[in-house]
Amino acid sequence: MERKEDRRIERTKETLRTTFKQLVLQQGYSKVKVKDIVEVANYNRTTFYVHYDGKEELAKEIIQLEMQRFLFEFCKPVRDNPVLDLRVMKPDGTDVFHYIKENRSYYDLLVIDDAVPGMQTALLDELKDIFHNRMYFLGEKASEINAPYFIHYRAYGIYGFILEWIRAGYDASPSES
Repeated sequence: MERKEDRRIERTKETLRTTFKQLVLQQGYSKVKVKDIVEVANYNRTTFYVHYDGKEELAKEIIQLEMQRFLFEFCKPVRDNPVLDLRVMKPDGTDVFHYIKENRSYYDLLVIDDAVPGMQTALLDELKDIFHNRMYFLGEKASEINAPYFIHYRAYGIYGFILEWIRAGYDASPSES
């Protein structure tokens, strides 16, 4: 049975995560120091180090949590059945774009110059894993669209689309995406 973390601890960690994301967006990853995080979050360094060994561990936790959430949202259309029939997919099957836009405090970090190391790779790897292990596509040429090279093509395509959509300020509505 998974043990639930104390609410105060989770609130503290969430404040530190939120503050870190804000600072990285403003200053870039390399310029953010633990000192900055605790000052803005209104905690002391001891509190920070009770939860994290450094900003690298904080960044890693943020990425892991977001990839779990992204996986959940991205896989909604195939939660009950891993077969996705492209011939009947509707625009409302793109709920993940609503999710990304609602969580832009994380996703905006993907397109800054001084990004959190590993953040972009984590999203691309998550997409590859989803297309390789969690979805099977039906279409005119099902064997081709599920081949390994096409899985990479699809993952890189969605990844690139997401990045360009973010760079454009989320200009298209999620259902148009």
